[in-house]
Amino acid sequence: MDKLVCRVLAAWLLVTGSALLALPAMALDFRQAYELALQHDPTWQAARSESAAGSHEQALGRAALLPNLSYRYSRMRNDAEIRQDTPVGPTRQNLAYSSYSSGFTLTQPLFDAAAFAQYREGKARAEAAGLTLERARQALAVRVLQAYTDALYAEEEVVLMRAHGRALEEEAERSRRFVAGGEGTRTDQMEIEAQRRLVEAQLIEAEDRRQDARNALAVLIGHSPGAALAPLRDDARLQTPALPPLDEWRERAVAHNPELAAQRSLLEATRQQRNQQRAGHLPSVRLVARSQITDSNAENQVGQRYDTDSIGVEVQVPLYAGGRVRAASRQASDSLEQARFELDGAMAELLNDVECQYRMTLSSQRRIEAYRDAVAAAEARLDATRRSILGGERTNLDALNAEQQHVEAQRDLARARYDYLLAWLSLRWQAGVLDAGDIERVAGAFGAG
Repeated sequence: MDKLVCRVLAAWLLVTGSALLALPAMALDFRQAYELALQHDPTWQAARSESAAGSHEQALGRAALLPNLSYRYSRMRNDAEIRQDTPVGPTRQNLAYSSYSSGFTLTQPLFDAAAFAQYREGKARAEAAGLTLERARQALAVRVLQAYTDALYAEEEVVLMRAHGRALEEEAERSRRFVAGGEGTRTDQMEIEAQRRLVEAQLIEAEDRRQDARNALAVLIGHSPGAALAPLRDDARLQTPALPPLDEWRERAVAHNPELAAQRSLLEATRQQRNQQRAGHLPSVRLVARSQITDSNAENQVGQRYDTDSIGVEVQVPLYAGGRVRAASRQASDSLEQARFELDGAMAELLNDVECQYRMTLSSQRRIEAYRDAVAAAEARLDATRRSILGGERTNLDALNAEQQHVEAQRDLARARYDYLLAWLSLRWQAGVLDAGDIERVAGAFGAG
């Protein structure tokens, strides 16, 4: 009975394995590409490491405000020669003895403007690191969509070029039959042949662009994207509310864009750097507690042991440092002005990008509708031209022109559809509101159907 069960199980596994091998490889869709990029993209991994390193800035700054406890121990072998003038003449004494000291010292800043500024600087830099990581996460979705749609567009371009080449081959065959029957001309035949050769060259270029696009996508996801990518559905529509006005998008960008927020945090960090340098003119006060043991600490204390506990306040007042504090303060003030201008420049560039992506989103919608009509018109014209050739009203050159316009309209429609998705996602990214729901909406536009 056990042998029979094993045989049945083995047969089932063999059949199941064969069926699985016979299935076509699943096409890589946008959601899978994004998830793979989160695991493999070098730029994203570098951003994560950079953010992790920056997150420690707050702890480093806070350390200057917290107690500092240290322990010191020393043991030495001493050889001393003591000379002394006495009423009866000079004397000399040689001493050989061991000494040691051991002690704990605890300090706690009570007033230290530089340390407080250092703490606030570290806090601001840690905030900037977190915001920079969020910016990189949102940017990754846009970069993946850019690479994914570039690969799809390159693939569609190859398909269109091949279809165009096959159509030209049919036109060439038809032209040869017309010439043989005395209805066509050698000029038309040569024109078709020249066009066919041109399309062959364009196909080679399109195949190179396709490979380049797939390689760029492979860098993001960590391996080759495979034989197929999930295409953009013909009925793809983003289920989103009506696009708010441009002013609202600008307000969102100023309020939520992570890069802009990171720049503000870095500006605050630079301001605290200036305060830290200016604090070089101010006194500092700290609490000091010490417990130490000394044995034979000096030549006149050989054989004497002291256990000393002390606590008190230490005040340090800077008087003169060669002009270093003043120069460092001026340098920090100049750096602060630089950070202010960089923030203004980043904001202006961001608002310009928001407007650009906003206009691209609106214009892409109109372009899609226009190119759909253009494709339909080109198909109708091509069909009518071919019928007219049979009736003797058109020539093969007219068919070539109609076929070329049809291919161009299909290519332009594909580009407009990809541009719309990319502009919409980029607009959300620049506004700082791109989230997982937006990625799901875009991912839903790809796939069979």
